[in-house]
Amino acid sequence: MKEFEKIEINQGVDIISVPATRFKTNEISISFIAPLKRETACANALVANLITQTTRSCPSVETFNRKLAMLYGASIYTSVSKLGENQCITLEASCLDDRFALGEEKISSELFSFLCELVFDVKLDENGDFYDEDIARVKRLLIEKIESEENDKRIFALRRLESVMFEDEPYGINRYGSKEDICAATSGDLKKALSFLIKNAKIQITVVGNADIKAIEKTAKKYFDSADRSYIPVQSSVFKGVADEPKTVTDRMEVKQGKLVLGFRVNEQSEFESNAKMRLFCDVFGGGPYSKLFANVREKLSLCYYCSARYDRRKSSIIIQCGCEEENMDKAVSEIFNQLEEIEKGNVDEELSASKMAIGDLINSVYDDSISLVNWYSSQICDKTHLSPAQSAAENEKVSKQEIVQAANLLSLDTIYKLVSKKEGE
Repeated sequence: MKEFEKIEINQGVDIISVPATRFKTNEISISFIAPLKRETACANALVANLITQTTRSCPSVETFNRKLAMLYGASIYTSVSKLGENQCITLEASCLDDRFALGEEKISSELFSFLCELVFDVKLDENGDFYDEDIARVKRLLIEKIESEENDKRIFALRRLESVMFEDEPYGINRYGSKEDICAATSGDLKKALSFLIKNAKIQITVVGNADIKAIEKTAKKYFDSADRSYIPVQSSVFKGVADEPKTVTDRMEVKQGKLVLGFRVNEQSEFESNAKMRLFCDVFGGGPYSKLFANVREKLSLCYYCSARYDRRKSSIIIQCGCEEENMDKAVSEIFNQLEEIEKGNVDEELSASKMAIGDLINSVYDDSISLVNWYSSQICDKTHLSPAQSAAENEKVSKQEIVQAANLLSLDTIYKLVSKKEGE
């Protein structure tokens, strides 16, 4: 049995079918990719939340939830993320596998039909607009999400680093847009956003489990063949391989623990197939407890409460996040560079062995959970080809020590961001 199958439905609309009989539930998602722009980011995020709460046939939260209850307690939720210079809107549904239904009901295909209803048969008033009270509700909830991230100083510091480091690139835009734009958004803006997603976005339907894929394919064609599609290809990521003179930005706020965030440019564009080298390097540098940053900056020298690195292949960047007192920040930066030099010298034997094992286990654990599998494949919507977890794990095993050393030499520091406590009297 093939690990997955790609089925083309329409221009820029595909199904990725991942057959599996070992789960009691099936996962189905519809992901839309739109260019990440300030003027549309909040409207896309708002409409995503709006259409996952009511439909024309289920105009209230009560009737909506009753519909899900009739589908054996199915659940529907939405997420908004950034994939390079693109905004990804995902509607995801989870339901009991058809094998456990009474009377041979096709729960999965019914749920997918309902997912399509959310997109194509929305609840509108007599003037063809979204209801004011519904818009007000999702505006409030989205602003609360933004404020929740602002209140979590670790996330706030990361977002600030991104906004500075990528200020001239679409990636620097908040995935939810700004609070000001959210407040100003109208029903017309939301209808325009939904129309764009249906007609112009790259769309991937991901199905994991034992669902009736033929029935889902038939329903998808029914809806998307009538959508008057004019597909706009996904946006290529802005690539800047070498940083200019490093920037240092400091914010002072009422914080109990300082935050230090470093942003590095990586002088190599990575497709998913060649991603293993940078992923392993980043883990050796600042991943698990065996990594250079954890073992030395955090444990040995106690310069940080935490110190970890994250690689974004689409933005060719590595971001290091630290919880750090202000008086230790310069020492921490110096030691981070010391550890980078250690990797450049090839002193990575123990870390690389541990990292290969940990990353391999992590990739293979995707098979243990249907939600992890649907997320694995839906996150590849911007890629030219899809890779299974097994293929990715095999690439991971091939990485050599020399490639890790080469990867270390690709980094250049772009931005240092410090979030520290206000000084006395400020």
